[in-house]
Amino acid sequence: MMKNNFSIFFIILFLFFTNSCGFKPILIGSDYDFSIKVESGSGNDQINTKIEDKLRLLDGIKKTFTVILDSKETKNILSRDSKGDPSILEIVINLNYKIKDNGKILVDKRSTQKSNYNNISDKFELKKFEEILIDNLIENLVSDIVSSASNLILNPMINDN
Repeated sequence: MMKNNFSIFFIILFLFFTNSCGFKPILIGSDYDFSIKVESGSGNDQINTKIEDKLRLLDGIKKTFTVILDSKETKNILSRDSKGDPSILEIVINLNYKIKDNGKILVDKRSTQKSNYNNISDKFELKKFEEILIDNLIENLVSDIVSSASNLILNPMINDN
């Protein structure tokens, strides 16, 4: 009986600590006083759509900025093995964005995110791994956009060009 009670207590304690670790996505639950709507996008449609989806999570009511996106994704081979097959690869995402308020461009900035990784012989696994890397790079780009907009709210006289 004592062993059974200890097991139940341990399970409850384990569930309590794993469920209350405090993890939450960056944009969800944050108190931003603004929202950002994508006015237009050019370049890589998939990247622009993912950025737009993440920016939709901002739901501030005091101010709404618009943003123009121009993205480009490139994959490079950094090194090859003795057979000439790629061994180290790189994904680079370049993003030019302009944050506007009432038609006036307040921020015109270029941001670049890149990641190096080893080639995987299983092409399905490689594709999945690249998707995860791209999502992480996009998260960093969205954070950069949000940071620029936050600076505009905190310091409206500063132009972040």
